[in-house]
Amino acid sequence: MRNYEIVFLVHPDQSDQTSSIISKLDKLIKDSGGHVHRSENIGNRKLAYPIQDQFKASYGLLNVECNQEAIEDIKSSFKFNDSIIRNIVLSTKKAHSEPSALLAQTEEDNEKDSYQEAREAANKAVDQEAHAASNKTEKPKEMSQKLDESSTEERKEEA
Repeated sequence: MRNYEIVFLVHPDQSDQTSSIISKLDKLIKDSGGHVHRSENIGNRKLAYPIQDQFKASYGLLNVECNQEAIEDIKSSFKFNDSIIRNIVLSTKKAHSEPSALLAQTEEDNEKDSYQEAREAANKAVDQEAHAASNKTEKPKEMSQKLDESSTEERKEEA
């Protein structure tokens, strides 16, 4: 049996199917007598270029040890599954079981995005508070300006 790395992209409208596809492939490989070393649902990521007019896709990755018949079954299932927009099956020299670099990068990007969202929300709250405070300070200024204008008008009337 040989080692393989399988990567596939799922259409973003059907990204919830990524986990079920991974479990089906896992079952297919185990039924054929193979072994799954790594199975990752990486999640939605931006594509480098549009594929079928899509700019994002859900990634799935498997590192397996199986026979050629199982790989042929996997390739044919990819061919007839409309939700899979791209796939690649690579032969590897050894089994990889540690988390992939792509998964680590995706988690890091998600952390950055959540940090940015929290920062933007905090900045928006500060801006709203500052705006509310400036409105409160403007009202006394407006009142003093109106008083100044009325006193100037009274002086003109006296003269």
